[in-house]
Amino acid sequence: MKKVFTSISMALCLVASSFTASAQTVQLSESQKAEIQKEVLPVVFEQIKQQAGLDILGWARPQLTSEFIGNLPVLNNMQSGLRADTPTPYNVKPDSITINVAALAPSAAQLMKNVKISFGDYKKMDMPVEIAGLSGSIEMPRLIKVTSDASVPTFQNIAEIKIVANENPKALLDMDMTITLWGDDTTTSPLIGLTIAQNEAADFEFNVEVGEGLHGIWDLLKAVAPTLPELPEMNYLITLGISKIGTGKIPASLYGIPAAAPTQQVPMGDAVVDMDLKTFSIKGIELTSYENAVAKGWRKLWVNVEQKTTQDMVLTIDNYVYKTEAKADSTLADKTIITMSDYTKSTTLTSSQSAMKSVIDRVVSELATEGKATWYKMLVESGKDLDGDGVITNNEKATTMEIEVSPYITGTNAIAEINIKSYGYSETGEPTTTEMNVNATADLTSQVIKLDVVPAASPIAVGSAYFTSNIAGIVTSNDDITINTVKVTPVDGGIYIDNSGKATYRIVNMGGATIANGTVSGDNAYISTSSLAKSVYVIVVTENGVSQSVKFAR
Repeated sequence: MKKVFTSISMALCLVASSFTASAQTVQLSESQKAEIQKEVLPVVFEQIKQQAGLDILGWARPQLTSEFIGNLPVLNNMQSGLRADTPTPYNVKPDSITINVAALAPSAAQLMKNVKISFGDYKKMDMPVEIAGLSGSIEMPRLIKVTSDASVPTFQNIAEIKIVANENPKALLDMDMTITLWGDDTTTSPLIGLTIAQNEAADFEFNVEVGEGLHGIWDLLKAVAPTLPELPEMNYLITLGISKIGTGKIPASLYGIPAAAPTQQVPMGDAVVDMDLKTFSIKGIELTSYENAVAKGWRKLWVNVEQKTTQDMVLTIDNYVYKTEAKADSTLADKTIITMSDYTKSTTLTSSQSAMKSVIDRVVSELATEGKATWYKMLVESGKDLDGDGVITNNEKATTMEIEVSPYITGTNAIAEINIKSYGYSETGEPTTTEMNVNATADLTSQVIKLDVVPAASPIAVGSAYFTSNIAGIVTSNDDITINTVKVTPVDGGIYIDNSGKATYRIVNMGGATIANGTVSGDNAYISTSSLAKSVYVIVVTENGVSQSVKFAR
């Protein structure tokens, strides 16, 4: 297959070896190119996955893992959680993400300091799955723009991803995703094609077409991560036997469709999801792996959720492996224990990573709908049968992750500080710790939500994500706001308010006190902030009974 990501398309690292900026020539060293490629591009796609729900790289090489199965929309619909439904539906709308390139890759700061991911062309979708026990909807973006503040215009428009829905009455979903690099239409190429349909047996079929652009991105990442496997020249088919739900066991299979033989189906993995029909939750998942289309490995994940105390809920995942297809023998390979100390009881967890994402989802939905977050913590432990006696004792367990949420109110903001510690262990058992803070902030005057990702001991965030909710206004990266036709834009030393018939405003400090107020009207009205003390403030603008706010620094 032709690779379209050549010298222009190789994006953040394989840019030209030199360029002109501010009348002088700046040379990028090989280490700078490699760091841009290695650090920035994967972060962009990971952030798109986390905030917009589009796992672009994951679809390049799908695997029937427990997390993949657990996150299929059809099965997620059945995992109603253990918390009673609340009558207030949520609405989440990803707005934008900023990535601090200078903090992630210091040597890349010569080229750019920040990358911004902006979402647009939304389509509102009612969600079949609850998040933190809440039902509602999400506004999915069909346009994703990745831009930077590079000093050279050539590198400012990094990428544009478009999702186009096809008119296919026989499909539940039929869409194509394309990517354009550097604002050059000649580089536009397909990323992913996804079709979800039901066959004659009413079972679901997920058809995934891997485009040239995704092959190019994979090759780009492989250039700095040689251990990544080769991306095969094939598309994929996932079948989900939802018609068997009455039996309590839902089969799923993954097939590869070779590009050279599109009618051939190569088995790559099987799964059987064991459902509890009383609670519609997943009890276990049987997994079969293949090598050269021949079944070679078998295992089963047993999932158990137990409310140990009023506050502590424990999720245990036991991983048993079998030597033969007959499954007459079993060995407990490892165990994952996730303990949530919580005042509620909701969870949809299949791994420590999904546990971490569940925490952040919970905080976001609570802040969006309630303007506050609950204090709680999570402990993730992993156990292995080191002595081979078939039992995992406390001495054979190790902590792999700790998460603690500390909520508080300051001024007009509800804040939840999420501290995440991840632990790794050497062969001799020596631990290594990675610590990260995720600070979720909800402006109580508008319910705009901002997530800052801050490495431990770092004075600055490496990335920020912005959301709006059903009770939030329209805010874009906290740069400006629009109330109907009124636009508010903070600048150095003041604030511009445009297109106002007549609007009132008040400026509030972080202690919640109003320190200035007044009215404005007309175009290009200006409010000076030069007399304010150096600090962070919120301006609240109201027109026709509609109020919105934006945070600004003086």
